[in-house]
Amino acid sequence: MNPKEVARLAVTVFVDLLLAAVCLGAARPSPSETERNVRLSGRTHPYLACTIAERRRLQQAYRGQGPEHRVVAAYVDNAEAFLDEPLVFPPRGGQHNQWYQCDHCETALRTLDPTHHQCPKCKKVYTGHPYDDVIFSRQHSRNLGRMETAAWAYVISGRKEFADYAAGVLLGYAKRYRQYPYHSASLETKSSWGRKAGGHLYEQTLTEASALATRIGPAYDLIHDSGALSQAQHEQVRAGLLLPMLENIGRNRAGKSNWQTWHNAAMLWGGALVQDPTWVTRAIADERNGFHYQMDVSVSKEGMWYENSWGYHFYTLRALVIMAETARRLDLNLWGHERLETMFTLGMYYTMADGSLPRFGDDVHSSVRGVSSLFEPAYQAYKDRRMLAVLRDRPGFQSVLLGRSPGTQASLPVLKSVVFEAAGHAILRSDGEAGLTAAMTFGPYGGFHGHYDKLSFVLFGFGRELGVDPGRARSQAYRLPIHRDWYKATISHNTVLVDGKSQQPATGKLDFFEHHDDYAAVAARCDQACPGVSHQRLLVMTGQYLLVLDELSSDKDRRFDWLYHNRGTHVLCDAATDSIDPGDEFAGAQYVRQAKRGRTGEMVEVVFGGPDVSTRLLMAGEAATVVTVGDGVGASVDDRVPLVMVTRRGQNVHFAAVLEPLRAGQQPSVEAVRLTESGQGRQVEIVRDGRTDRIRVSTDGGLAVNRAR
Repeated sequence: MNPKEVARLAVTVFVDLLLAAVCLGAARPSPSETERNVRLSGRTHPYLACTIAERRRLQQAYRGQGPEHRVVAAYVDNAEAFLDEPLVFPPRGGQHNQWYQCDHCETALRTLDPTHHQCPKCKKVYTGHPYDDVIFSRQHSRNLGRMETAAWAYVISGRKEFADYAAGVLLGYAKRYRQYPYHSASLETKSSWGRKAGGHLYEQTLTEASALATRIGPAYDLIHDSGALSQAQHEQVRAGLLLPMLENIGRNRAGKSNWQTWHNAAMLWGGALVQDPTWVTRAIADERNGFHYQMDVSVSKEGMWYENSWGYHFYTLRALVIMAETARRLDLNLWGHERLETMFTLGMYYTMADGSLPRFGDDVHSSVRGVSSLFEPAYQAYKDRRMLAVLRDRPGFQSVLLGRSPGTQASLPVLKSVVFEAAGHAILRSDGEAGLTAAMTFGPYGGFHGHYDKLSFVLFGFGRELGVDPGRARSQAYRLPIHRDWYKATISHNTVLVDGKSQQPATGKLDFFEHHDDYAAVAARCDQACPGVSHQRLLVMTGQYLLVLDELSSDKDRRFDWLYHNRGTHVLCDAATDSIDPGDEFAGAQYVRQAKRGRTGEMVEVVFGGPDVSTRLLMAGEAATVVTVGDGVGASVDDRVPLVMVTRRGQNVHFAAVLEPLRAGQQPSVEAVRLTESGQGRQVEIVRDGRTDRIRVSTDGGLAVNRAR
């Protein structure tokens, strides 16, 4: 053995010891155990995408009949459909979908052909960079997706032509990766960010990491020993694709972020494939970036990813699942981290009346059942029966691969009012006919994908979304003004806007939470979102209505706009009669249409109409109140959501509003809302069906709820 081999062996043994030491859930191993558990060389492929036993399950299902056969045979059928089609490699790398929008209309473009892209509203046609490059990105993803499908088809059927197809894609990108110009999502490569965060195949290290961990790595592992690649071609894939991708990804040490979690997944996969344990160690144990670091600093004790967006929670969780499963097949235990299981189970307790999760932060429309494929390996790891309620009751690829026989009956946990203080969310539920559910957010700011929405809430009733948080645009309009001025801004959320300015990044504080048979309540405050302003919000949920009580104290007279957005076909308010254009009042107001405004000192009544369900809002009256109704932006600039904005001025301002959802034809029960103050605190009187509920908040923060019988 020459000196270099001795040195390499010494490094490998040291790395093996370190890897095994950091794996939770296992005793500290001896050197001999370590060498066995993290051995990267001498294995028979595939051993990362599936084990021998898992491969046999797929092959057995393919040879058999019934639903399991149909699931795995679909991979073979899909691969056969494109096997004879010529491979097309774009001339350069792909670009982020955020560029595929009309700059003027702020709406997604429509593809006329690969080099012409039209705005569906103003009909302007865009061509060239970066619009063409978005189509290139889709072609790259199509190529990689077909490559992975063909690789699985080879493992399932044993037909070498599928491995040959996958090999052709791998070699094509191995030839082109370094030749594709380096580029970034921001269209510049001179800044510190542009120099480290871009790529050759895609525009981000994030996207390249995802491609390596989900497509390129698995496909190469699956066909590695098929004979489709000569030894020289293996070296081409290693030197032309895997290593340069690893080097590009490795330059961007992103720290606490979903990016780094995907970087780690790619480094684990790539390091194992090129048999370099330093990449594997870095993915798991890097003290400022690795798996354990991410879990410790990025996940709350209840299991919420720090960005406070369910879309990015599950996006990150997918990378963590890939890491845990890949590590399992390397005989390492990442599933044992105490916070990983909670990332799966937490969402069950957030489930709203329509099955979705609250659309906080940059989310579109997430649900636990919508990511059921992530729960398949998690169930195998934890055997948590709650997860069976999420898993499908018919076979899927993952259930066949992992050996679960669908059909076991289970139901989600009984959903009750609950608070998750570390994540900063409270969920209120009622047992009334409407099945009302509200979720309020008061927790930490979620960074780039967080919104300026402190003390905002959403409301569901009669099995549907009513009170709306818009999340983000379906088209990922991150670069456009509409993202900054509407989706991320305070104006689009059900909270209070101060002096027409969005909140600053802030963290609120829970004051109290309680739930009883006939009501549930939560109060939270924030003193950081608007300098010089303290905001406390109380929500009280009953079977018929949701009370929203706000107290705002300021260091000077200010304008306070109480905002609420509700699904519906229209909004009506007798107090708002004059048509206006609020577009130049403050940032974001330009997205409000069909606006009407009026002034009143009486109780405010607003009705959000709909064909099946309407929502009636009553707000306690106060002198010199200005009411504006109109509609704002939902999932896109063309998805219109009715809204109301109640404006009051002063140094100490209060709002007391009751929201009552009603079925079509149903008469409202709430007749009036009154707010009174005394030296002992504030009292809200809610007159319903001739009786009066009284909710008192004392000066020391105590709550007393007296419901009329």
